Amino acid sequence: MAQFYYWWPTARYNFIRCSVLLGFQILVFKQKKTGELIVKPRYSPRVKLFIAGLIVVVLLVTGGVIYNHGLSMAGFESLTALRRQQGLQEVVARLKGDNQVLRDSLARAERSLQMDQTAYQDLDRSLKDSSQEIVRLREELNFYRNIISPPNKKSGLHIQSLKLKSATVGGKAATSKYHYKMVLIQALKHDRKITGKARFEISGVQAGANTTIRFPQAADKPISFSFKYFQDIEGQIELPQNFEPQTIKVNVTSRGRNAQSIEQVYPWPKA
Repeated sequence: MAQFYYWWPTARYNFIRCSVLLGFQILVFKQKKTGELIVKPRYSPRVKLFIAGLIVVVLLVTGGVIYNHGLSMAGFESLTALRRQQGLQEVVARLKGDNQVLRDSLARAERSLQMDQTAYQDLDRSLKDSSQEIVRLREELNFYRNIISPPNKKSGLHIQSLKLKSATVGGKAATSKYHYKMVLIQALKHDRKITGKARFEISGVQAGANTTIRFPQAADKPISFSFKYFQDIEGQIELPQNFEPQTIKVNVTSRGRNAQSIEQVYPWPKA
């Protein structure tokens, strides 16, 4: 459309110029090369000037009509292009709006998913804590039940439990040192204290041969106990290098009028 505006004035000028020259040539009759005599009418300068002016006016009117027609056509096409551009801009604006709606929906979905994941993690953690709490309560219930009414209905000294784990040295687990925690109880009757000593026998393999290690040794401090209902006994066991423990036997002996000696074997916990 812009090229039309630059081309039209120049074309109009050339068209008018050619028309004027053609008009003047119509007024002149040339003699043909046949030897015939041609009579040329002569017009006064005023008549010639009038005819030339008339031709110029006709050409200007015609050029103006064509020019105005071209402008009207160009304006129509410009209006059509403008309307089409406005329509495309409306489509682009609508698509941008739809895109923003989708982005907002996606953001809400992501926030909802994050909230659901957080709620699930909280619920899972709560369930795990509840499960651990239930296990702990069951152990306590079983512990007090054994004190009041043991399954075998036998009164006196009982080994409730024994737990072993690697001892830590400088924040790291030691390879030959282990921490133990033993719980002793007195079942049914609690009218007197129970006193006595405990010892361990650890069976395993060393240098390809079966070996038994007794703890504490004769020169070590004995593991003593004295309680009425129950007592926790804790300490450390240090094993020789290259010794692979397999089982540990607990021997508990009480003193006094109703002295007792009980033994119980536990598998050595795997690392």
